[in-house]
Amino acid sequence: MENPTEPDPDRRQFLKTAGRGGLFVVCGALPLFQTRPARAGELKQADAISRICDVASGSAIASYNWKNRGKAPAGYIKGMAISYAKIYYDLGAGNANAVEMARAVTADASVDALKHYEQIFEQVGMDNSKAGADTLRHLFVLMLGLGMRESSGKHCEGRDRSAHNTSAETAEAGLFQTSFNARHANPLLPKLFEDFMAKPTPSYIDVFKEGVRCTAANLENFGDGDGRDFQKLSKECPFFAAEFAAIGLRNIRKHWGPVNRREAEIRPDADTIFKEVQKLVDEDHLGPLLCRHA
Repeated sequence: MENPTEPDPDRRQFLKTAGRGGLFVVCGALPLFQTRPARAGELKQADAISRICDVASGSAIASYNWKNRGKAPAGYIKGMAISYAKIYYDLGAGNANAVEMARAVTADASVDALKHYEQIFEQVGMDNSKAGADTLRHLFVLMLGLGMRESSGKHCEGRDRSAHNTSAETAEAGLFQTSFNARHANPLLPKLFEDFMAKPTPSYIDVFKEGVRCTAANLENFGDGDGRDFQKLSKECPFFAAEFAAIGLRNIRKHWGPVNRREAEIRPDADTIFKEVQKLVDEDHLGPLLCRHA
C-alpha cells in the first residue's frame, strides 16, 4: 500500500483550527443563530434551511424507532433532508456527482447497493429502473437507514473500537462509517475529497449536530496524511460524508456491512419526506440558496 500524499499545510491547519470558540465556520456552514447582523443573502439561506427543517421535523420518519437504534437525533433527519435538497438541485443542474448517484440501477449487485436491495425496493414500490430523481430519492432512503445502523445518526462518530481498522486508509468515520480506501471505487470520489479540502463548503453541520453529543473518543482520528484528514473532514462536514457515501453505494456496496446484510431499513416514510423536500425545492426555488455560504 503506497503512502498517502501529504496535503497542503494550509488545508491541514484549517481542519485543525476550525471550530475553536465562537462561530463554527468549518465547511462554510451558515449558523442558524448568529451574534452579528446577518446580510440579506444569509437571511435567505437561513429561511431556506428553516423551511426544509420544518418539513423534516414534522415528518413521520422523525419519530420512527429504528430497529436496535431507537429514534434518530433531530439533526440527522433535518440534515439529511437538506443534503437531499442540495443534491436534488445539483441533479437538475447536471452535476456529475448527482448524475452518478441517480443513474438507473445496474445489473451488478456486487457493486451497486440499489441492485443488492432490489427485491426490498420492489416490495415497497420503489422503482429504480430509470435514471433521475426517483432513483436518487430512493438512494437517500437507503442512506437514511444506513446512517442509523452505522452511527445512530451521529455525524461525529469515530471508528468502531471493536474492529482493527486503525490505519489512515481503513479507519472508519462519520455518519456512514466510511473509510478513505473507498475512494478507489470511482474517480469522482478522490476528486470530491480534493474539492472539499480546497473549498470545504457546504457542511450543514449546525443542523446535523442538533441532539448529538460528541466525545473525545469520537473525535480521535488515526494515522496521518490524507487518510487522517478524510476522517476529520467526514465528521466535521456531514454533507461531504453524505455525498461521498452516496457515490460509494453505487460503486462499492461491499464497503458497508449493514448493506451487505440488508440491515439498513427501507422506510416508505423516508421516501415521503424526500418527496416533500423535492416539492419545496421545485416550487420555491430553494436550490441556489443552499449553495451560498458566509
